[in-house]
Amino acid sequence: MVANSSAGTARVDGDYELPPGGTLQPPPGASTIEITGRLRSRGSGSVEGSLNCREIEIENGALTVRGAVHASGSITLRRGRLDVAGDLAAARLEGDKTILVRGNLDCPEVDIGGRVDVSGTTKGDQFEVGGSADLRGAVDLTSLDIGGRVTIGGGTVRRSIDVGGIFESTAALTFGSLEIGGMGRVRAAARGESVDVGGMIDCDADLVATRTMEVGGRVRVAGKLQSARIEVGGHLSAGSIDGEDVEVGGLAEVTGSVAARRLQIGGRLSAERVVATDRVEVGDEIRTRSGVKGDVLRIGDRSTVRGPIVAREVTVGERGDVEDVWAGSLRLRERARARNVYTEDLEVSSRVEIHGETQFVRSIRGDGAQFAQSPRQVSQLPPPPL
Repeated sequence: MVANSSAGTARVDGDYELPPGGTLQPPPGASTIEITGRLRSRGSGSVEGSLNCREIEIENGALTVRGAVHASGSITLRRGRLDVAGDLAAARLEGDKTILVRGNLDCPEVDIGGRVDVSGTTKGDQFEVGGSADLRGAVDLTSLDIGGRVTIGGGTVRRSIDVGGIFESTAALTFGSLEIGGMGRVRAAARGESVDVGGMIDCDADLVATRTMEVGGRVRVAGKLQSARIEVGGHLSAGSIDGEDVEVGGLAEVTGSVAARRLQIGGRLSAERVVATDRVEVGDEIRTRSGVKGDVLRIGDRSTVRGPIVAREVTVGERGDVEDVWAGSLRLRERARARNVYTEDLEVSSRVEIHGETQFVRSIRGDGAQFAQSPRQVSQLPPPPL
């Protein structure tokens, strides 16, 4: 039996089954249909208005609701599709195929095998989709697990984001952990505890992971890249870097400064300045405008440093090429070259070339080096540039 209410709601007592091709329409004067039990839809059908019910089951077809949906229990799809013109609220969404929500989605538990599209905001707890998801508004979730591709409008994911393929956030994002099998694209600032990306990640603002950031391929961060541990297998590009342990397998290009405890670059590093409280190791080249400062600096064989060096201990490998060096102790291996040297203790190997001046405080050891100017022992070295 259907009864109208003064609030503009038509009520159906008990369960209701919508036949294939059927339409459930409220009587004149009502905009919402309330079903006290379960709505079953076999084949394709529609509801001409908003719908309140206990549960919804859709099988072998599509259900279109031209209003909002509120289900106090679960909504289940079996080879089905649900298209909601307004907001959707339910205790659970489960099944396969597709859910389209033109308004906001509020559901504690989502487990859909196919696709979920939400035009508005998405709020819930566990959100899991086997295929793809397009959540264009902000999200407020505990966890997000997507098998393929997902786009979100920023927001908060308190625990984990786990994406097998492609992840994109179009607004500011806060998260616990972010794990991407393929590629990540972040168009605004993002902050979390850990980031793990198998391929590449691209961020248009600051990217902060308080514990770890591990990327197998390439990283581009237009703003500040910050993490206790940063490990990049390929090419790294950033506005600035702030980390404890920073390790890059290939090329690192930084517009501003690099601040770290330990820094290891397999290829080349370019930056405005580099400051490391512990160790710096670079396999190919360091190129700075203001200089590099560290406790221990290791320059690999045939490697180059452009810009001043300031460190407690500096070693330049065979055929290494550096400019001005301020060091507590400086070792120049065979055929290494330097411009000006200011050190307390200097050790040189054969065929080392120093093209400018050499000042030392305590000692020079080694034979076969070529000095453009005779080494001069001083009681105090000139102040370093940084």
